[in-house]
Amino acid sequence: MTPLEFLAVVLPPPEFGRYCVAELTKKEHAFVHTLEEITAPIKRWHDSKFDIYFALATFGDDDNRLAVNARHVKSLFIDMDGYASKKDAALALNAFLEKTGLDALGTPYVVGSGGGLHCYWPLLTAVPIDSWKPVAENFKRLCKQ
Repeated sequence: MTPLEFLAVVLPPPEFGRYCVAELTKKEHAFVHTLEEITAPIKRWHDSKFDIYFALATFGDDDNRLAVNARHVKSLFIDMDGYASKKDAALALNAFLEKTGLDALGTPYVVGSGGGLHCYWPLLTAVPIDSWKPVAENFKRLCKQ
């Protein structure tokens, strides 16, 4: 699976708003209408060895990734940092899935991040942020437990 194919799975389709990709060194953001448009800024930032972040929501017309500008989301996700190794994070993820019964949903997409793992559970359709937020907050509480 290519990075763009992965993003197409975990992000809402383009008709739900603009995508945002950011580099975290200078805090520069690029807002685009299609996933293909993000390749130019990503290449520039990657060549400069900057850290790159993909916002998982689509956004309205304002050029900011503040919550008030977020429109839709198509996945639940967690960032698993603070483990001694990625293997330890993966073992903790498996234990969490088994203990909560979430393993019945299938294996999440797992991406190695700088210090841990990013885990994504794609939804079947894009969900308005107002509907997604309470579910995400409950999922966060479950993760903390």
